[in-house]
Amino acid sequence: MKVIDILLLPTSNFFRYCLTGFLYNYSVFFYNIVIPFLADDYGGSSLELAAMISIGTGCVSIFSPFSGKIADKTNPFIIMRLGILAFIIALFFPLFIKNKMWALYISMIIYGIGGGFFWAVIVGSVGKEAPKGQENRRSAIFSVSWSIGKAFGYLFGGLLKGILGIKSFYIALACLITIEIIYPIRLPKEVRDRIKTEKQEKEKKDNQKSTELNDIHIEMNDSNIIDNSTIKINKNEIINKEELNLKKKEEKIRYKWEGGEYKNKTYIYIGYIFNFAIKGTNWVISSQYIKLVKDFNIKINLFGANPNEMFVGVFFFFLYLAQTTSLILMALTTQWTYRRSVILLGLIVTVILYLVMAVSNCNWLLCILSYIAGLSSGFANQTSVYYSLRASTNNKGLFVGLSEITSGSGMTILPLVAGLLAKSYDDNHVPLYINICVIIICIIIFDIIYRLMYFINSRRNAKRLNREEHPPTLSIVTQPQKSNNNSNEADDIQIPVEMIPTPLAGEQDTSPSETSRDNN
Repeated sequence: MKVIDILLLPTSNFFRYCLTGFLYNYSVFFYNIVIPFLADDYGGSSLELAAMISIGTGCVSIFSPFSGKIADKTNPFIIMRLGILAFIIALFFPLFIKNKMWALYISMIIYGIGGGFFWAVIVGSVGKEAPKGQENRRSAIFSVSWSIGKAFGYLFGGLLKGILGIKSFYIALACLITIEIIYPIRLPKEVRDRIKTEKQEKEKKDNQKSTELNDIHIEMNDSNIIDNSTIKINKNEIINKEELNLKKKEEKIRYKWEGGEYKNKTYIYIGYIFNFAIKGTNWVISSQYIKLVKDFNIKINLFGANPNEMFVGVFFFFLYLAQTTSLILMALTTQWTYRRSVILLGLIVTVILYLVMAVSNCNWLLCILSYIAGLSSGFANQTSVYYSLRASTNNKGLFVGLSEITSGSGMTILPLVAGLLAKSYDDNHVPLYINICVIIICIIIFDIIYRLMYFINSRRNAKRLNREEHPPTLSIVTQPQKSNNNSNEADDIQIPVEMIPTPLAGEQDTSPSETSRDNN
């Protein structure tokens, strides 16, 4: 990288996207750890803590698809800023309406709407501005930036809530105002020019295809006789039409899936199960664990913070710091792809963490296990996205949407179920038991889907052609030139067999012979 590029880096759109991702996720997860602390201080039950988290996540999932469509038709930079503005308004409710549970609920709803208008827009902008060949690299760097923000949001939420109380939200507020200032206002000039050029080339190709199809006109007389003296057509036009016909037929040919393409047909569904299990159960403990920590009196004494809240902040800091580590490692290699054993290991490690959390109050042991399980969390997130992006071109958007729906449903439904059962049984261990059961059920479903999809896909693949096999090409007949050929007539007009009329059954071929045509 040149020195001038380094100096101009802070002014680039991509740098500001990464800084925005860091600050936004710092604010989001600062908010998402402090809100359950406040609800617990206000005397909220396990169900109420879970409901708040689920409401926020559900709103993000619902509004994300709509915001993406709105951004495509309007100005995405304005839409993103409206999402940030909604989050700022959400922070005003707990700041100025204190000791009221309903204020926390309204705050989470507004935050969720704003979150839906944020992520769809910024992820689309990062992908749109990435130079060709650097899409994966930029996506990985952006993912690392927001993942680091998530880890530090939890850490400082646990630290500063005990020191500053409700006023700690002013730090998140300052981060959001900074985003409103630094976020780009338009696409870079080179990107605008590239998009304009691609649009013009696409329109040019469409017009050219339309012209090629409309330029070929072959007239036949009533007796379906093809006569070189009456057909005024260029030889190249005939060949072009034949090539177009062959191209259309080859597009309908289905070749066998091979290698990663074949495995992806199975692993794409396994990725959904994996992501649902890990993200959903992580979201359960993010809202419920504070109550069990107080029951066990697990604490870390640091800087005058509340010892229980400080431990929760440090615990999730290690969890999401490991997620960042996992994202970095996965960006450097693809050796982790299509390995069932790695996915099973991630699920088993997560189960072990939940088992230890249910029985232990050893803070350092829990933090170590949290880091190990966090590697699984990052792996689950990237696995689902990776396999979805490698789906067939026509269905890629569908599978990416399914990936978001499965993770969002896990983060919305599982906390509600865990909170409801914890309140019903009046036992703060219940959310962890729910998590363990969910992971075990997902392992069983994972194995069933793995075997079933391989069986189905092997049957489907058997019906396809090998790459070495080619369908029979269209035969060509050549009409020799006439003896009295004029200089302005075609020398050798190649006409596909299918264009020469064939006499019906029971009829004689009335087409004149070459000799009779010469005599005429």
